[in-house]
Amino acid sequence: MKIINRSLICLSIVAALSGCNDDDTKYIEVPTDPIEVPSPYSPVVAEGKVLTNTPDIVVKSDDTDKTEVTISIGATSDLHGRIFGYDYATNSEDVDAGLTRVATLLADARAQDPNIIMIDIGDTVQGNSAQLFNDDPTHPVVSSLNALDFDVWVPGNHEFNFERSFIDRNLANFNGAVLSANIKWESNSANYIRGYQIFEVDGARVAVIGLTPANVPNWEASAPSHFAGLKFEEELASTQAAMDELVAEYAPDVIVGALHLGRSGEYGAGVHDIAAAMADKFDVILAGHEHATYIESVKLGDAENIVDIKVADDSNGYVEDKSISGSYDESNRAESVKIMEPGKWGSNLAIAEIKLAKVDDKWTMVDTTLTNASTKNVAEDTTLAAQFQYVDDISKADANEVIGNVVGNFTPTSTGKPDIATESDYDGDAGRLYTTIHYAKVHDTPLMDVINKIQLDASGATISAASLFSDSSNLEDGEEYTKGKSTNLYKYDNTLLAVNISGENLKKYMEWSYTYFNQYKDGDLTISFTPGVAAYQYDQFDGAIAYTVDLSKAAQEMDAEYNITTAGERISITEIDGKPFDPAATYSLALNSYRFGSQVAKFGWASNDDVTYDSVNETVYAIRDMLTEYVIANQGIDVADFSDSLNTWSFVQTPAIEAARTDGGAGQALWEDIQEMKTCVQIDWSNAKYPGIMTSVNVKDASTYFTNTNYKDGATAEELHLGCNIEAK
Repeated sequence: MKIINRSLICLSIVAALSGCNDDDTKYIEVPTDPIEVPSPYSPVVAEGKVLTNTPDIVVKSDDTDKTEVTISIGATSDLHGRIFGYDYATNSEDVDAGLTRVATLLADARAQDPNIIMIDIGDTVQGNSAQLFNDDPTHPVVSSLNALDFDVWVPGNHEFNFERSFIDRNLANFNGAVLSANIKWESNSANYIRGYQIFEVDGARVAVIGLTPANVPNWEASAPSHFAGLKFEEELASTQAAMDELVAEYAPDVIVGALHLGRSGEYGAGVHDIAAAMADKFDVILAGHEHATYIESVKLGDAENIVDIKVADDSNGYVEDKSISGSYDESNRAESVKIMEPGKWGSNLAIAEIKLAKVDDKWTMVDTTLTNASTKNVAEDTTLAAQFQYVDDISKADANEVIGNVVGNFTPTSTGKPDIATESDYDGDAGRLYTTIHYAKVHDTPLMDVINKIQLDASGATISAASLFSDSSNLEDGEEYTKGKSTNLYKYDNTLLAVNISGENLKKYMEWSYTYFNQYKDGDLTISFTPGVAAYQYDQFDGAIAYTVDLSKAAQEMDAEYNITTAGERISITEIDGKPFDPAATYSLALNSYRFGSQVAKFGWASNDDVTYDSVNETVYAIRDMLTEYVIANQGIDVADFSDSLNTWSFVQTPAIEAARTDGGAGQALWEDIQEMKTCVQIDWSNAKYPGIMTSVNVKDASTYFTNTNYKDGATAEELHLGCNIEAK
């Protein structure tokens, strides 16, 4: 056993919370980490050397007399700290999440095939209070992968949200192979970690290639220490180079991709691009990053005409529809490749079964079959749960620590609830609001002003930009403010910067932000979002600025090289700091580290030379922790302190939309049906990571809404919500 000092966390013997104060130091006995020292294959992370934990060839089984073999490849991705199916920010259980549920499915899979090769495809150790354990010798999520005998870990982009020593230590302490073909040392272009790993299963050789998004240095531009000494090379070329090397050296019988990439590349190649270019080389590609649960087939040379080959099974998951995909054998294996992603947070265990037969002493392809099993309502593995119970206890204690009280409703609807139509609360099962959208996304509210004001106060800037990351974010009058509320309001580990930016570039940034919304049409009763745009890509601006947004005007457009091809005409800035807006003037802007690196610096609107403040130099450096510190210092949070800058901005169309909802005719009748959940808005479920409302409800267009088939006398709220979220898993 070992003793870990956890300040500000109290756990009683009976697991009930007791009072804590800033001076308390409690000692919690926790299990010793399974891995205390790095693998003998890589005693240290040495500059310019490849970090390796495994031999060149890992033998899973060695019955070389077999003439037929089925190779099983299992995968998880985007766990984001979820050992348990529990969301500590919202203090609620996730019945389709957690490694403890994956472990149960994995035990069944291992009973069928003890030689299954298990891969985690990254974004593993960030999120859901995982940062509480960042100073541990081995992060408990990594230890849990070790406990489940995972064979491969591919780091995702979020692994680099922290100091490089953190990822060095945890990669070294992972028991299996750590893979990424495109992370290199700047000093000599050697791999930081291996690009691929070779496995042998009864004489058949299996190669697994790993890949990490090349955009990491841009996402982490404000904190170069997170990737110090490393460079991230273009995804497709790196994969091709690794492929050529492993084929020449090992001549594998099966090649599997483990790519932490979305299907469509954000700032580089996506899975579809790589699959189309290399379908004649890969047999299966397992992916991450997108938080999706697809099973698809991609033809060689065709990244556009993707075939959906999944069909729902009886357990909320998916299986490959062989009537669509057909057989995949030696005669056609060079023509296409199947791709699959196992969702997020441990929602699914993806398994590819690859059947081989030995012909003339050579392994040949017989078929591949893909399944994406859901963990929904699967029992937790009690052994894994017991081993890491301390993680759950510490996380809950920290998230539930009361640090103040909420005074006033920060979302100013009549109920204080965020849904515009029903004024109801967040639907955790659907992963979005019940019917329409969050009030704070389309109005200037105290809820958003909390983030912006704290950013302004910390940075000394004149203007602040911030996103409402989650539909579950809210602060209601009379409730206790726990530390988990800071995480719910600001779920990422971003730091804060202030930059000097020209008025011209500030307007470009604002035009970019409001491309998030679709163009307004006469008869619209709601505002909707542009397909494919994530909520965190939309910033609201606050501080000493006044502006309006006209959604009837043209939105900004960029080409593939991020050159603006259409300037955008939506934003009208009235004044800044009490003076008329001047495109030639220089203004001080507060924004988070991700936005600075991913857009503002990348698009050339400001550079590192323009940075005037960086919170990484402060004791409290994460924006989320600044929220917590504010509440502690003020013994709570009062809406009155965040109401003096309301009406900073508005949509020009808001009066017309509100008038259409109360016109005494068809518009009002339709709006009342939506409020009662008799009628529902259209939801785009094709984007699993960010399902959203991509169509405005329009009284003149019946295709923009649909009838709730669950609406009837006596229908429960749950039935009505389900009827409006018919594809929610």
